[in-house]
Amino acid sequence: FRSFVGWFRGWFRVGWVGSGGFGWFRVVPPFSINVLFGPGKKNLRSSIPDNLQLSVYGKIIKKVNEAKFLGVLLDEDLSWKPHIAKLNKTLKSACGRLYRIVNCLPAKLHKQIYHSLFESHLSYAISVWGGVAISNLDPVFRTQKKCIRIMFGDTNLFLEKFRTCVRARPIDKQKLGKEFFCRESSKPLFTHENLLTVQNLYRLRSIMELVKIVQSKEPKPIYQTLNISKRSGNRFLTPEPSIYFSYRAPWLWNCFRKLPRLENFGLDSDENLIKSVLKKSLLETQKYHSNYMVCLWNL
Repeated sequence: FRSFVGWFRGWFRVGWVGSGGFGWFRVVPPFSINVLFGPGKKNLRSSIPDNLQLSVYGKIIKKVNEAKFLGVLLDEDLSWKPHIAKLNKTLKSACGRLYRIVNCLPAKLHKQIYHSLFESHLSYAISVWGGVAISNLDPVFRTQKKCIRIMFGDTNLFLEKFRTCVRARPIDKQKLGKEFFCRESSKPLFTHENLLTVQNLYRLRSIMELVKIVQSKEPKPIYQTLNISKRSGNRFLTPEPSIYFSYRAPWLWNCFRKLPRLENFGLDSDENLIKSVLKKSLLETQKYHSNYMVCLWNL
């Protein structure tokens, strides 16, 4: 640990060389923090004293459990749960704003407003945090369906049920059951508007970013972690299973190449063409299958 701190101090002293030229970093204690990242690091935590402090040139760097970097909340376990929780609050706030203005806008602008005020937050850096367990994505998916009902659903039909006097209903309809409070299904709305669920947005973005990285060979640290098969140059040898991009993106690419429309595509194919065919395949699975998560692997 001391050798790392020594290297760290020297690195900040000499600066760095990047694609844009030579630059310098400056550690400002009030605005600088340190986080011990990495899953499964209990042994490492136990080996470091609780009162140990990291300092650079005599300035103590505060230790925290979470840090925000480029709009993504990084927790020390890299589980992405704090980021997803914060994102869900942002999306719920966007739903509230959309609910207040949706009736004031022409219907032809609803889809554009959805992309601008809701999906832009939902899809930001989704290839980083979207590979988590299905249960962790459920709150975000529920909020997305709520937004879809607000923007494209028949709200008046739902509210009309509460405006109707009880005595105006037939005697057998006066006792309100489960069907009365049942919400409108969001699946036909996704299909009609050609919109992807959060799970399929993650698949689309991950695969497209993987294709960009392979074709441009940038950024090099990520490109060097990819293991392209020498026998078949259009497939990847995946590392140990995890929720991170280095495993999920190559695994998704290998799965999608099994689809009839994508079996002839390679990593050097036109990027826009791959995206177009891939999105059509994802929309078709949403239309004909009830389970968004596993239907693709059954094709």
